[in-house]
Amino acid sequence: MMIYLLKVNVLLAVFYGFYRLLFARDTFFGWRRAALLMLMAAAVLLPAVDLSSWVASHETTASLSEVYREVMLPTVTVVGDGGRFPWWNLLTLIYIIGVAALAARMAWQLAEIVRLRMSCEQAEGQREFYLINDDTCPFSFFRWIFVNPAAQTEEQLREIMTHETAHVEQWHSVDIILAELLAIVCWPNVFAWLLRQEVRLNLEHLADERVMEAGAERKAYQYHLLGLAYGRNVATISNNFNVLPLKLRIKMMNKQRTHSWLRAKYLLLAPVVGVAVVACNLDRKSVEHGVASEELAEAEKQTAQADSTQEKPVVVPVVVDGTPAQDEKQAEEPTLKGKVYDVVEEMPEFPGGVTELMKFVQANVKYPKQAQEKGLQGRVVVQFVVDENGSVVDPKVVRSVDEQLDAEALRVVRQMPKWKAGRQNGESVRVKYNIPVSFRLQ
Repeated sequence: MMIYLLKVNVLLAVFYGFYRLLFARDTFFGWRRAALLMLMAAAVLLPAVDLSSWVASHETTASLSEVYREVMLPTVTVVGDGGRFPWWNLLTLIYIIGVAALAARMAWQLAEIVRLRMSCEQAEGQREFYLINDDTCPFSFFRWIFVNPAAQTEEQLREIMTHETAHVEQWHSVDIILAELLAIVCWPNVFAWLLRQEVRLNLEHLADERVMEAGAERKAYQYHLLGLAYGRNVATISNNFNVLPLKLRIKMMNKQRTHSWLRAKYLLLAPVVGVAVVACNLDRKSVEHGVASEELAEAEKQTAQADSTQEKPVVVPVVVDGTPAQDEKQAEEPTLKGKVYDVVEEMPEFPGGVTELMKFVQANVKYPKQAQEKGLQGRVVVQFVVDENGSVVDPKVVRSVDEQLDAEALRVVRQMPKWKAGRQNGESVRVKYNIPVSFRLQ
């Protein structure tokens, strides 16, 4: 779930930058609305789309997947009982509290709009128009329009009705609710709020354009907006007539219309979303077969047998806590012959997947008693090969901490059951892996 949210937030940042760069200054407000909705939907849906089989079936994207796996994917760690302050749990709690508070705020605003609807008098002869009598600014919410005729001249009232009717007829409240929900879920991400602001501002541009098309005098309408700048708004989830910043709305009303041929730039949405689809799936093969770590670079520097022409192998980090050591018989290692691959079309798979692999290592590693007494701790990186029969062969330490800890990590790797062998061009082949085992004292 956290990986999904991380991808959503990264996509929001990328999409917001793309929107601001290409679309935020033109006057194609309908096209901009479609682009914003598309980008928000893409940010939410693409991280959940599984195209790993397609990525793996194409040589170029498969290679990208391996590079991404090495460099970008965060380390997966199984943490034992230790003395560290649970920062991750605290941050998760803060995030949940933030979501709950913002969701409660949105629910309260919905209740305020409904309460106002129930208490307001309906305009005579107007089915969905409701009269407000205080300093509340005119606004609309879905099919409801709230106005104060006594505070407006006839011309101003006509402008307000044209503006709010545009919101109602084009269902602008749907956009606002979607942007609000996205901002709530991604509230720590400033780009979610900036995207929400772009959605609201663009909807006002659409409604202002309707008023201009209806024949309103431009300067008089702009002064009307300024006169209502400091009126009270019932809720941020409604279409308020005086949505800020008014300076940008007025500037856009006075802006020369963008040449129609520039609509072609909206075609760039397709390749951008396409690249995002691939990027969101580059790591899926990695998650299925293992997870990379920054320690891999350090590990390979410490082994003299690293092949500079080969790509780095997959890493599955595991952390174990201190428990009494137990002596167990080590299995003899099969001999290793033939070519060893770093990456193949079908990577080897531990029985039950990567989760079961981490459980297996954590359950079987025993912290050597003497190492605990000496206060020894650190991360051992063991390299091994899964041969064409699925056997684990040629385990060796490529990053050492201490002889006792090294030996314990090797012992557990030698005890691994058979894997599902990797395959290249339809044939079973040998594939290299690295696995860091982190020994941490409580």
